[in-house]
Amino acid sequence: MFTRTLLLLFITALAPALHAEPPAKSKTIAKNPKGRSSAQLLAAYTPKVKAALAAQWAAAVAPHLDEFSPGNVIASFKMDGDGKVTEFAVTTNTSNEPFAKFCEQFVRETKFETPPSGALTDGQLEVPFTFTIL
Repeated sequence: MFTRTLLLLFITALAPALHAEPPAKSKTIAKNPKGRSSAQLLAAYTPKVKAALAAQWAAAVAPHLDEFSPGNVIASFKMDGDGKVTEFAVTTNTSNEPFAKFCEQFVRETKFETPPSGALTDGQLEVPFTFTIL
């Protein structure tokens, strides 16, 4: 019998820089009191996002595998200063709509640690993420 493989691809410390617009030359990078830039704070926070999603992924997705087509859902979500997801947007979907909807619900129900305030822009933190079913 054919067994489907599922993957949860994680953002890396460099991913936010790859997905973000380059800052305007006139802007300065915000730093927290310890002298770390918002990019450094985001890079340090990224593994916590990865761990929160990975902790429940296999158990949550396994019962639904028959509903999903192989492919990727590339998404971006925003969270507020409390770690609550406020927005979720799919930027690319090569799987199917049920998988995209599952990913959104999964992210919205995940409990995230409070992000560092110095990493927030206008009170929010944007996180790009890729989910894959093979």
